[in-house]
Amino acid sequence: MPSPYVTKSDFKACYDCRTKLYYRKRKYPTNHDENHYLQFLADGGFMIETVAKAQYPHGVDLVEERDPQRSFSRTLELIAASDAVIFEAGAIWEKFHARIDILRREGGTLHLIEVKSSSIDAEEEEDDASSPFLKRNGGIRKKWQKYLTDVAFQVRVLRKAFPEFEVRPWLCVVNKGHKATANETMAHFSVVRDEENPRTRPEVVYSGDFQQLQGTGLIVFRDVSAETGLLMQEVEAKADKLAALLDTNGVVARVQENVADLYKTCRTCEYRFPGSQIRQSNGFAECWGPMASAQPHLLDLHRVGQTGSASFEDPVPPLLRQGRASLLDLGEEQLGADGVWMKRRHIQWSHSRNGGSEHLPKALTDELLVHKVDPGWPMHFLDFEACNVVLPHHAGLRPYERVAFQWSCHTLDQQGNLTHGEWLNTGRDLPNFAFARSLREYIDETGTVYVWSPYEQSTLQNILTQIDEWNRLDERETLRVSGIQSLAELNALAKWIDGLLGPEDAEGKRHCSPRIRDLHKLALAYYFHPEMRGRTSMKAVLPAVWRHSAVVRARPSFARYLQLDGQRQPIDPYKTLPPLPLGDADEDEDAVTDGTGAIRVYQDLIFARDNSPEFRANRELLLKQYCELDTAAMVMIWEHWSAPVDRLVPDADDR
Repeated sequence: MPSPYVTKSDFKACYDCRTKLYYRKRKYPTNHDENHYLQFLADGGFMIETVAKAQYPHGVDLVEERDPQRSFSRTLELIAASDAVIFEAGAIWEKFHARIDILRREGGTLHLIEVKSSSIDAEEEEDDASSPFLKRNGGIRKKWQKYLTDVAFQVRVLRKAFPEFEVRPWLCVVNKGHKATANETMAHFSVVRDEENPRTRPEVVYSGDFQQLQGTGLIVFRDVSAETGLLMQEVEAKADKLAALLDTNGVVARVQENVADLYKTCRTCEYRFPGSQIRQSNGFAECWGPMASAQPHLLDLHRVGQTGSASFEDPVPPLLRQGRASLLDLGEEQLGADGVWMKRRHIQWSHSRNGGSEHLPKALTDELLVHKVDPGWPMHFLDFEACNVVLPHHAGLRPYERVAFQWSCHTLDQQGNLTHGEWLNTGRDLPNFAFARSLREYIDETGTVYVWSPYEQSTLQNILTQIDEWNRLDERETLRVSGIQSLAELNALAKWIDGLLGPEDAEGKRHCSPRIRDLHKLALAYYFHPEMRGRTSMKAVLPAVWRHSAVVRARPSFARYLQLDGQRQPIDPYKTLPPLPLGDADEDEDAVTDGTGAIRVYQDLIFARDNSPEFRANRELLLKQYCELDTAAMVMIWEHWSAPVDRLVPDADDR
């Protein structure tokens, strides 16, 4: 039977759309069910929660008591007996139920503590008297809106359930200015899930000295009474509307929100699946009716939620009210105010007609021709794997400070020869300096360096900053970790990175590298294929190029990726990566096909205990084959874009 309560999870999920409560209680499938990135973020939150609980070593944990009534009864008993600290305390009032991360009674006050893995810089905060959660005008910062709304919901339920107490809400967040000690690193934390029930709350196992976590500077507690007060009126109104849909047996009345008003929420709705994924229970299809199957769909228009602005009326709601949901139902003049996004929408709109057509203008090839002269040959196609995790991998790093653990580079020379180089860290020391040194040895001082986003530049900038910081703190330790023999050599490495990145602008940003060129910027400005829909990521561009370019598929270097589906059509190369056993059981297989997967496998490689040589070798191969495909993909796309001029269409200005 569905829960007869509106829980805090229900409230968060349904805050902007009441229809979702019907789908949640009936357990409709969502695109979050197999979202590894969301699980990855959740794992970090569970680890920070373990750190927060360590501050209260005598706390009573009710995490195993999943029945709402029993957890509430037990909470009542503990609160009535004396001052107490309860983990996963339960509170019920009327149709509402909340589980509270940490509840601490202090006399007549109940301190409600919500733990989040988001961060503030406590040192910067000391120099600023304002709340880190508020804007200068007193409004809630967008980053913190959903967290504080969650806390406000819990405050309301707790106040009603315990009317004799004052309730004081707190946010426990990560201090991103804190440098982690060895006891606070990822090596001591592991998340263990129930294999039979993987969606249940996991257990966090901590192998370090638990007492050393007490009083840690890794987390900070901030009173958010004022902030939740600003939100309370709206929270109460939203919560009551949800509760009105729920009867005492947990049966939900389905209310249909107006999709014309909520289309921005619908665009990212967890009940919306790609058109090829047919679901028996499809929440999005039920909400949108016949409009759900419109092709090409309006919600796939590039940044459709930002079409309207203060100076440009949003054309989407009126169209949806007419029951029209194809992006082709928009007029050319309705694609937004002038700017790069409007131009992108225009390319998509104009090349989606009559079944759609590829847009590969001469201007794109002309720009690639310029690169062959400046920066010139060879062409290095470069991709990094790095991680910004809440618990640092290494002592001395701050939370979310980047660790670069792998690079792959395909190099194309002027004769058409393609070679591949790579580097992967497999040890426990901080890899960033060795990472940069190996990269310098490979790409040296000449050639064009292609990337697909600013990520590689920002990673190198972080390493440059780290070299300076570590050098100033302990030169000897910096040389030991880097494996570099002298400060002169380390400074030469820093100078090379500085030269590769180019000069800083007035804001300290680097946008004018003498060698680095961003292929994503070219895709955004020039290239479109109907199969990309509104996306411009490499994983959207590659399948379209691969399926429709026999020339690219014919290169021997890419033969391993050529597989056909049941209709004899080429399969997305990322879906051809061979799975490898990830554990001792033969049936436990997986393949790394995204950045989150790479981070998780890397953490296994570095931190897993008692792993066999075969286990480590498999993980290394998983990482290498994924990163290698990332740079091979750039070569495939570049070669397709560099097609002979007679294949290309002129720019509109040239016609």
